[in-house]
Amino acid sequence: MVLDPHDLVEIDTENLISHSPIPAWAMESLSIEPYVVVRRAHAPSGQIAIGIRGKSRGERFAAFLPEHAVIRQIKPEHLTGRHLLKYKQSPVFESLEIAGEILNRYQFVWGPGGSAGFELASGVETVTAKSDLDLIVRAIDPLPINTAIQILSDLQTCPARADVQVETPKGAFSLAEYARNTFPILLKTQNGPLLIENPWMK
Repeated sequence: MVLDPHDLVEIDTENLISHSPIPAWAMESLSIEPYVVVRRAHAPSGQIAIGIRGKSRGERFAAFLPEHAVIRQIKPEHLTGRHLLKYKQSPVFESLEIAGEILNRYQFVWGPGGSAGFELASGVETVTAKSDLDLIVRAIDPLPINTAIQILSDLQTCPARADVQVETPKGAFSLAEYARNTFPILLKTQNGPLLIENPWMK
């Protein structure tokens, strides 16, 4: 099993590993739906770095989990066919429909992250009227600057703010920062952030 940042996993909650007390809200959240998100952080051998979401933006808790405690894995790109618009009107999910049409034109592998991805995977209502739409785009090969600029322009038609993170084999960067065509840019890696000229560095 290959686990990547932004993957959502259903877990056995009895195996959580934390070096500080786990907040009551975190355990309550897991008791409702035992889903966590994989973090971009170094983890000891045989463990994965995870984040627990609460009801509010300020409720986030970092922990670790043995790999064997993962029951089910859901990648952002596995969620693109789940349309909550059928029963829930929301600027975020309206935007997800629009963004999907835009990104599919470029044949990207992509999916929703953040609150939208969590709600689609777990069924727990986490999207609010003020939520942004977080999008994860996989880019194994270099992305032309002009394409990045065009995507951002097209996403302006979304009723919710769309924040796109591009995942390369080396790490992740903001599409908006990349489209400014001013380097170096910030690349988030497993070992921390780097300022880099080429996000597809060898």
